Formats: sequence, C-alpha cells, structure tokens
Amino acid sequence: MAGVCDSLIQKGIELNCESPIVKGVEPDGLIMNRSDIDFAKSVFDTTNKNILTTLILKSGKKAYPIVQQGATPFTGAKTSLATGTYRNTFTNEVPIAVLDNGPEVAQKIIDGLANGSFVLILKNVHKGVKGNAEYQVYGYFQGLHASAIENDKYSEDTDGGWLVTLQETSAPKSALFYFDTDSETTATKYETLTTGAE
Repeated sequence: MAGVCDSLIQKGIELNCESPIVKGVEPDGLIMNRSDIDFAKSVFDTTNKNILTTLILKSGKKAYPIVQQGATPFTGAKTSLATGTYRNTFTNEVPIAVLDNGPEVAQKIIDGLANGSFVLILKNVHKGVKGNAEYQVYGYFQGLHASAIENDKYSEDTDGGWLVTLQETSAPKSALFYFDTDSETTATKYETLTTGAE
C-alpha cells in the first residue's frame, strides 16, 4: 500500500547570498512535441525529483528552437497554484509571439500548436548553483496545450503576427529543471535535442 506523500518544507526560507535570484528568461528555448519524448528512457535525479537529468527523444524525432525578441522575452511566463478538492497542483502558462504569417507558418506552426501537446524548455536568467536552475521544463507531466491563439493585424506587439498562449494544467510539481552534473554537460545535452535521436 502506498504511503502518504510528504507535504513538509525541508529548508529554511532565506536569501541566497551566493547566487541571488534575478528575474527574466533568455530569448531562446526549445519546443518539442510531447509525443516525441521517450518517457521510459528519461531519468530523474535520485535525490531531487524536481530535476530531470536525462531527456530522450524517440528515434528520428527532434526539438525545435524557439526565439523571442524584445527586452522581456516570453513575457507573462508564470506558474500558479491550482487548489483542488483533494490535492493542489500547478498551472504553467507560457505566451509565445510568432512574428510571421503565411501559409507555411499557418501549416507547420499555428495549426500544430492549436491541437497538439508540447514540452518547452526555457533558459532562466538566474542560473542557480552550478547551473542547476538554468533550464526549466514546462509541459513534461501534462503537456502544454494552446489556451489562446490570435492574429491581430494591427497589433503593436506582434506586428500582425500571432500570439499563442500555451498552458499546462494539473502539473504535480511546482517546477522541473533539466540538469546533469554541471552547466557544460547540461548545455551539451540540451543542444543535442535539436539534432534528433538516431
């Protein structure tokens, strides 16, 4: 019979003087179809289940780069508590500006985003200890799904392009980070996600 999950804090709430937090997200990240992930081969850290050490894609599948312009890329990216009857969970929300329009954009990006399920990795400006807070994963547990898509021809923000909001509901963890050993090792594994599994 399964035990009761711990709902206790295990660390003091203090300022981190060695690595003070800073706000923001880097302008580049990765997006992948959730169905392309080989969950059986993906591995969590043995001592911290909020760290994903290995993320494996199925044979022939790859992640795609996602780049956002402006002084505050991915503006509005946030995680919020969702209170439930028996258990609280988290909602992740990531807005994406697609600064383009046309038949290829509509077919290969917007139509896919409208009905698909996705995983996104964003790079925090705050890197954490040895880089363990740099790569944050959204959508791994429940998938990110489009909650809003609009194409405003006179939008000052998108210059007539698309604004897409992706949302993951009922995520069981407050945050999930992609990290293995150190910053360099993780960066190498991150980059290989765009080349496709063999």
